[in-house]
Amino acid sequence: RFSLARLSRAGVNPDQAACATLSGTSMEPTIADGSPIGIDKGTRHIIDGKIYALDHGGMLRVKRLYKMPLNRVRIVSDNADEYPEEVCTLGHQDAPQIIGRVFWWEVFD
Repeated sequence: RFSLARLSRAGVNPDQAACATLSGTSMEPTIADGSPIGIDKGTRHIIDGKIYALDHGGMLRVKRLYKMPLNRVRIVSDNADEYPEEVCTLGHQDAPQIIGRVFWWEVFD
């Protein structure tokens, strides 16, 4: 989907790039249900407010992350009316695993 030059400009290693399709309305209006997304699997460190792909018990979730003390993280949906904020401790057995940072998405109307 992306040229090597385009990935390079975005700072994404081609070997760490992946694409997926977002399912659900939790990130609307920013990313709509059914939108394609690009994931940089090489970027797993949290930059507050950036969007990340998560593996949560085998389910792909896409959320904004915010660091907190004691290895905790806020998990925030853009559609906060329907999807309330969550807090979890990274590394806990029930916590989501960060797949990578979402560096691209496309919204169709």
